Amino acid sequence: MIDLKKDATQFLCCPVCHGELALETEMISGDEVVSGFLECNKCRIDYKIHDEIPDFVLPDLMNRTDEKWMRAYDGMARSYDLMMGIIIPFFSLGSEPFERRTWVNQLRAKPGDHVLDISTGTGRNLQLLAKKVGQNGRISAMDISNGALSYAKAKTRKGKPKNVDLQRANASYLPYKNNTFDAIIHVGGINTFGDKKKALEEMIRVAKPGGWMVIVDEGLAPSEQNSFVGKFLLKTNGLYACKPPTELLPKKVAGLQVRWKIIANRFLPIWPFYNMEFQKSAA
Repeated sequence: MIDLKKDATQFLCCPVCHGELALETEMISGDEVVSGFLECNKCRIDYKIHDEIPDFVLPDLMNRTDEKWMRAYDGMARSYDLMMGIIIPFFSLGSEPFERRTWVNQLRAKPGDHVLDISTGTGRNLQLLAKKVGQNGRISAMDISNGALSYAKAKTRKGKPKNVDLQRANASYLPYKNNTFDAIIHVGGINTFGDKKKALEEMIRVAKPGGWMVIVDEGLAPSEQNSFVGKFLLKTNGLYACKPPTELLPKKVAGLQVRWKIIANRFLPIWPFYNMEFQKSAA
């Protein structure tokens, strides 16, 4: 695992001013930094490294909505990991894992690529991404929840995948340099972001020109919302009324496509979602 290798500063930066970071180590295990801090050379903010994961979350820059959901995921990390890792795959008869592989395939990632998983949660995407980028590739995965990251980290310690960097960060203030990632994926979360527009701008900023991005979250197709099944689903979860934030995308994107689908379980249709796919313009 490469939660924080010494070479990580080549793509990390201050999330506030995007300044270069200087690494100060306190404890090292091999080429992994166990503890220490990263200091911004420009604005002099220090970002603590704890248990190999750098923390770029600044409370003063967190809005109330993001803080509320951060605390919620901290509290339910264990049950969320169980639900997403075992319960939903089982009751969906394997259709949820199939859809997740489809989302990863939309990234067009190749061996050797550097891919970013925004709001990785408990790390459900990491194994699939690792297969795409291979041993010579790299995966950066961030989340605002310490609780969720602890489960993501546990997955990387079980032997696979080994080429993962974990960071605690706010999606509206990403700690990565411009034009870093070959592809970016985000599954679940943007519906509840406090500042969706800024999060989308940040995603596009850190993607390389020509890089593909995929965003998936809860949402029921408008054409289905007045149906019997649609009304039932909307009563079970108000977030199903959310729409993909296409109107918030900057102009420098291309190839935008939106897809709607419903994952079924053994008894009922569950988890309708939208799937946004787009590319950062090369120009």
